[in-house]
Amino acid sequence: MNLGKIMQKNYKTIVYTTLIFLAISLVATFVQPLKYRAQAKVLVVQNFEAGTDSYSASKMNEYLSGLLAKIVSSESFYSQATKIGFNIDANYFSGSKKNQIKKWNDTVQARSVYDSGIISLSVYHPDKTQAENIAQATIFTLKTTNNFYHSIPGVDIRIIDSPSLSVLPVKPNIFLNIIIGIIFGIAFGILLVYRKEQNKLINKVNPF
Repeated sequence: MNLGKIMQKNYKTIVYTTLIFLAISLVATFVQPLKYRAQAKVLVVQNFEAGTDSYSASKMNEYLSGLLAKIVSSESFYSQATKIGFNIDANYFSGSKKNQIKKWNDTVQARSVYDSGIISLSVYHPDKTQAENIAQATIFTLKTTNNFYHSIPGVDIRIIDSPSLSVLPVKPNIFLNIIIGIIFGIAFGILLVYRKEQNKLINKVNPF
């Protein structure tokens, strides 16, 4: 069977299938709250003694940035950051302690930029002001309480990129979801019409 001819003959089915999948992807997208993103970067710096080689200093800063990036997701850090001020809406992190931590980790994401000593922060929230406030609180908590999580003297957290807000919501990814809906719709439509034509051919060859 010529797939091109089959698609041309049954193009309406493929179009309808694509529209159905597109509608499903849009519904799945917009039933979720749209979230803005606040992004920031901080640099972890340690004051080393004179004579410390640059490689050791770099590896120590890399280790500290990796450690602190992981600490951001902890219950201890969450408790400090949400109570440190900055007008964070406590109701957003409601429910059991487990649910609060899960919501915090969905909201605040920190990662260590490889081999640099830099921590990249991303905060997602339906409200722009809250996204910025949480980012500021996270940075302030890192700066003022980081020594609670290690015993290394002379560690300093420096802001290299202050929180910047996305103009439009970034979660869920509307454009990506639309593309996925269209691709799956076309693929399913082609499979559907191909199977339909294949069954017709089988019935002609073997009608009983």
